[in-house]
Amino acid sequence: MGSFVVDTSNMKKRYASLLSILCFSLMSYAQFGEWTGIANMPQGKHHPVTFAIDGFGYAVTGSTNNGLQIRTDDFYRYDPIADEWTVLDDFPGADRSFAIGQAYKGKGYLGFGASTTAYLRDIWEYDPQTEEWDLLTQCPCEGRRHPAFVIEDDKIFVGLGDNQFGNQRDWWVYDMVNDTWEQGDDLPGQTRHHPFMFSAGGEVYTGLGHGNFGIYRNWYRWDRVNEEWETMNIFPGEARVAGTQFFHDSTGYVLSGDGSDHSFMPTGEFWRYDHVNDDWEELEPHPGISRWAPGSFVIEDTVYFMGGQNRQTGLVRNDGFKFQLVEDPVDTIPPAGQPEVNAITTKIYPNPSNGIINIQASSTDNMLVEVYSLDGRNIMKQAFNTTSSLDLSDVENGIYLLRITHQGATLRAKRIVLQH
Repeated sequence: MGSFVVDTSNMKKRYASLLSILCFSLMSYAQFGEWTGIANMPQGKHHPVTFAIDGFGYAVTGSTNNGLQIRTDDFYRYDPIADEWTVLDDFPGADRSFAIGQAYKGKGYLGFGASTTAYLRDIWEYDPQTEEWDLLTQCPCEGRRHPAFVIEDDKIFVGLGDNQFGNQRDWWVYDMVNDTWEQGDDLPGQTRHHPFMFSAGGEVYTGLGHGNFGIYRNWYRWDRVNEEWETMNIFPGEARVAGTQFFHDSTGYVLSGDGSDHSFMPTGEFWRYDHVNDDWEELEPHPGISRWAPGSFVIEDTVYFMGGQNRQTGLVRNDGFKFQLVEDPVDTIPPAGQPEVNAITTKIYPNPSNGIINIQASSTDNMLVEVYSLDGRNIMKQAFNTTSSLDLSDVENGIYLLRITHQGATLRAKRIVLQH
């Protein structure tokens, strides 16, 4: 595994029985990849704010100890190609934990949480190009810890959480273009903190979490058009709180966390949400027991999971894992004007890449491969061979579109990430 680089200077009461372990070993999960280890973070953290931008992962703030009183302003960046963490300049806002954030349109966002003296309601925007943080207009709501926080359609949706007044269920919308805040309807369910949340299919979802009546399994959708809540199907797994969540290709996922007794679960449960059918599918859990308040981010088709606290031993973790979210990197695509029985299979790897992209296809008749920048500039064009290698070593780091065409029809278009 890799390493990190510094740029600037009571055992729990609940055990799974032998029978439950045997039953678990016989369960079948939707299998897409397997969990493998990644480099350790520079320091163990629970409640880090995590997101990915332009092929790099980021982890910022959070707590480093078990007593919850040590808040941090630490800022780390993860390079998936080198499998290496870099320590960046400290986050300029208040040291905090229990904050929340997300990446959106090439920038990172972080807000809320608690310092040692206050519940916070600020929101910050990080630009990786300038490596600077900007303070946005703070929420007119009360400050709070671990709220729901989702960005969709140039709006930040935030609410729930807890503060000196207890658990909350209010809901607020920040218009990023007009720099205005508006209050929406309260969540129809119980007040709660540390829920799960994500965007799926362009819609905003939140639920689960911990409230005055225990740990919850109910799930809700915020209708952005009618500006009202819809109650969805109950989550089928164990009620949970304080895990991590992410979305990828318009699909939402929840991972790990504490179970219905606010203690560890025997496995790091991993679920994918089908927003079309309002249904859940269980995936392979991460190694070991579940973790309280870990972090995660997605780079290309892979989720990276790190940190959190082992609630069985009380140790704050700095290790992590990755898992490929796609079932198979090989696509089967019928060529233009031909029936599906004569489909062409293609494979593009590695991605992210240090400059050399390999492409394999089952057929190469009249095929062309092109690379475009995100602003539409043609970077490269060449004829397609059965096995083609593109040398993009002289192309600047960033995200590009690789397109394969056959007789003028696009067979495949895929984002590629260059990191030299």
